[in-house]
Amino acid sequence: MPVVTVDWWSGFGTQERRELARRITASVVAVTGCRPDSVTVIIRDVERDHWARGGTLSSDRAAPPARTPRPPLP
Repeated sequence: MPVVTVDWWSGFGTQERRELARRITASVVAVTGCRPDSVTVIIRDVERDHWARGGTLSSDRAAPPARTPRPPLP
């Protein structure tokens, strides 16, 4: 029963969550041979002012570049 936890900045939508969960599940199944329904993916949003790297809050850094939507995998 693999459990994968993803912490990412808030702001991603439902479509991105769906695609991320689908791709992670497919990867875990490919590597482990387990059934897809045994894979749990937990996606947690973290606000930029709750995330720091190198002692600096991410909200104090320059804004990240705009995301370019990627086409879904077949």
